[in-house]
Amino acid sequence: MEQLSTEPVAAAPQGQARIQHRVIKMPQADSGRILIVEDEIELTEVLEYNLIRQGFEVLSAENGLDACRLIGQEKPELILLDIMLPLLDGWEICRMVRSHHDPSVARTPIIMMSALGSADDRVKGYDLGADHYLPKPYIIKEVMVKCRQLIDRHRDYCKLTARMDSLQKWTDLQDQWQQALFHELRNQLTVISGIALHLQENTDLPPERSEQFVGQISSSSHYLSALAENYLLVRQVEKNPGQLPGEPVILQDLLEELRSLFASAAAQKSSRLEIFCAQRFTLNLHPVGLKIILSSLLDNAIKYSRLDGHLSVSVSVAVDETEVQILIQDDGPGIAAEEHDMIFAKFYRGATAQQKPAGSGLGLYMARTLSEAMGGKLQLVENRSPGCCFQLSFPCRN
Repeated sequence: MEQLSTEPVAAAPQGQARIQHRVIKMPQADSGRILIVEDEIELTEVLEYNLIRQGFEVLSAENGLDACRLIGQEKPELILLDIMLPLLDGWEICRMVRSHHDPSVARTPIIMMSALGSADDRVKGYDLGADHYLPKPYIIKEVMVKCRQLIDRHRDYCKLTARMDSLQKWTDLQDQWQQALFHELRNQLTVISGIALHLQENTDLPPERSEQFVGQISSSSHYLSALAENYLLVRQVEKNPGQLPGEPVILQDLLEELRSLFASAAAQKSSRLEIFCAQRFTLNLHPVGLKIILSSLLDNAIKYSRLDGHLSVSVSVAVDETEVQILIQDDGPGIAAEEHDMIFAKFYRGATAQQKPAGSGLGLYMARTLSEAMGGKLQLVENRSPGCCFQLSFPCRN
């Protein structure tokens, strides 16, 4: 036999609604929350009893103003609305719900229940946005059926809307990725084609000048290859969050490889790139992921460093010897304090970046995403020198 549990109804302070909340304790799915707006207590109690037996959670209000407060606070899934109410009638409540600033409230199903049963009244109710109109006296079974139908339809609509919003966000994200990648592709191809044309038109260039141009072409080609590799790996991490598999990586060897890869880019700005790694640290990390992180940070440092500048990469062990810390320092303009929390966001390019060569706004986002996927941490740290200092940390592993 059903066990009906009724929470005590506290006396409501003046000006607030009397809220009744009863739940039938039986193995039944959540049927929904319904607000009854009715000034005749006997009718409210009959509706409450039958709705609770059907597994609904029930709220009630005796006048229009209290109903409006409850609708905004509790956000019921359906409203049973009388028309002839004290303080504010049902017509106005229906109009206010449909014009509510919150779409989830504005779409709440409404069943109007009134002694005003003429065709004109029904048409007016539908015109104001009611989903159904039941003249009094109504049949309780019909009320129960319509409540179930409208709540089920409303839930299906909400699920569909959420799915469509999710698909739209996914589509927008794909568009942003593609725009960023094509933007970088166009920039680098412009550089390559420009240099190639210059070499074609000037066949008598000094060897050192030709070598410099060839280095620039090689650097741009390497950048495009790395960008494609980075994109694929980061998208893999986004779709399947979790730890990237690791294998032994000798950090000193990787840094020397990166030094040679970025030597040409640093030379173009007459910048000195120094690497300080006294020990041969062996870390159990994803080698491609680590290379992408450090490449993104070095590319960022060179891009925003000043001419004849100084860049450094230094490796040390934390005081408590629990992690290896890699500091990447440049001497560029730095990053304003108000931007510190935003620079790792996808596609974000700060105020300083607007004055520099175009970028995708993906470098720091990819670096942090991959560092976290490998159990590490990437952050911008305070430093006394001009420019930026990024700290990349990973747990010590033998």
